[in-house]
Amino acid sequence: SNPVNMSHQHTRRDSVDGSASAKLMSLRKLEGTDSPSFKREQHPAAAPLSLSLDDLSNPPTEEELSHYCDVPAAELPPIHKRALPNRIFVNRDLRLDKIEFYGFDMDYTLAEYKSPEFEQLAYGMLIDRLIEMGYPQTISTLKYEPGFPLRGLLLDKEFGNFLKVDSFGNIVSAVHGRTRMTKKHISEIYPSMYIHSHDIGRRYYVLTTLFTLPEACLYGSLVEHLERKTSLRLSTEVAEEKQMQDEPPVHTEQHDNTPQTIDSDLSYTNLYQDIRAALDFLHDQGSLKTRILANTEKYINKHKELPTLLTRMRRTGAKVFLLTNSEYYYTNHVMTYLLSSPEKVWRDYFDVIIVGADKPRFFGEGSTIREVNLETGTLLISKMHDHFEPGKVYHGGSLSLFQKLTGAKGNKVLYIGDHIFADIIKSKKSHGWRNLLVVPELHHELQVWQLNQDKYNHLLNLEFMKAEIFRGLDSESTQPPDVQVLRSHIKATIEEVNKRYNEYFGSLFRSGSKHSFFAMQVQRYADLYTSSYLNLLNYPLFYQFSATSPALAHETPYSTAPFPSAVMESHTQP
Repeated sequence: SNPVNMSHQHTRRDSVDGSASAKLMSLRKLEGTDSPSFKREQHPAAAPLSLSLDDLSNPPTEEELSHYCDVPAAELPPIHKRALPNRIFVNRDLRLDKIEFYGFDMDYTLAEYKSPEFEQLAYGMLIDRLIEMGYPQTISTLKYEPGFPLRGLLLDKEFGNFLKVDSFGNIVSAVHGRTRMTKKHISEIYPSMYIHSHDIGRRYYVLTTLFTLPEACLYGSLVEHLERKTSLRLSTEVAEEKQMQDEPPVHTEQHDNTPQTIDSDLSYTNLYQDIRAALDFLHDQGSLKTRILANTEKYINKHKELPTLLTRMRRTGAKVFLLTNSEYYYTNHVMTYLLSSPEKVWRDYFDVIIVGADKPRFFGEGSTIREVNLETGTLLISKMHDHFEPGKVYHGGSLSLFQKLTGAKGNKVLYIGDHIFADIIKSKKSHGWRNLLVVPELHHELQVWQLNQDKYNHLLNLEFMKAEIFRGLDSESTQPPDVQVLRSHIKATIEEVNKRYNEYFGSLFRSGSKHSFFAMQVQRYADLYTSSYLNLLNYPLFYQFSATSPALAHETPYSTAPFPSAVMESHTQP
């Protein structure tokens, strides 16, 4: 973002033609640059010329910069930023003019599923399948609750708890069924109040995508329903992996040969497995996608700006490709709905199209690449030439083959997707692709943040009071001040703000002053992130995204940030 106040752009250009030019001309005369016979010693020394911000061109010239006088940091005008809903947020510098390949995921990226319509459909179909699998008919009364699930949570498959953890793995909050657990209850189950990273993905299932929200909501609903409304008994179950050393054993060991008595009908792990099996059944049978295709307008948003974006990208000379895990029949229907017109079919907007990619496997060993018969959808193993042929659709393959046939390598590729692991982390860690993470929840997060500035300001005041309490105290002080009242006010304010994001889990990105596990992943692996891929239309395709480097702890006394790190929000980039 240009550090010069963009709102004065035209004024500055006029002033350069007038006052700035006059100042520079006057300086040249004084220095004798307009006359070869000028002798410096014939004239008294002139004061150096100083140009202000309003005197500069946009962008400024070399000569102007050599005579520019810096403004104190506190007096600089605000940096120009786009409106929050239209903004792309920056974690690492990125120049769009260096991008040679733009890649897109389809589901939840180009194909934006309507909420809560899609989740309600998946939720209801999961319940129907579980009833077929033997669950009581009473669960048919359960309804999807849009305000319950949140991406980035961890599901403890042993104890049936949803955990929100911070960026360091510390447990921030926990919910069992629909009941928020007290800190005392949490510490009884997790004494260290900490989740080890090596257990994430094994004992703890991570809600990484928006597709996981229906199953997460259903899991919590079933725990609540089965424990309170039926005679079925749920229990914990020892994991196959060794228990963490600082946690109590789930069962007491028996040292005799007495058979163990089974005192439950279903474990929390079994419940998770059954929901996953039901979801896999819906995907394998295609019944969920069939329902979506039968009423696409009800479940997927269509944006008329999409053809414009893809066309502009290709006009820069860049290649545009589609890389999706969805099968051809589904991709073809959805993309036809999103893109086709009387003049073009959807395939005309892409240079390379790969369906059934099986990400994240695509970024590793991959699979056999096949050509799709566009009439029948059947897959054919055919000899690949030295490039992907325009208009054709391919199935499977691997990144190594993709790079070989396209020359798309490393930081020349910008991939746009919604899956923090399959789209972002794997492509970044394995091959250095640049990326743009689509986070639709940002729209809600930014709305709440803007509406609660008074609460954040109150937190600033409370944090200032807390810091002042310890002013002047050193190791000679023996009587600690009583800060319980102040801490209770800070806790109550944070709790009030959290509930405005989500009644159970608070903000997707933080809890009070702590960044969430999801926020940590976004900061670490996403170069850019935004609420919609369409926000790319708000930037020229030669734009230079510049990250704001946060001050380190020892640098904060010199920071000019408007908020202290304790309550600073991360959505401040241009």
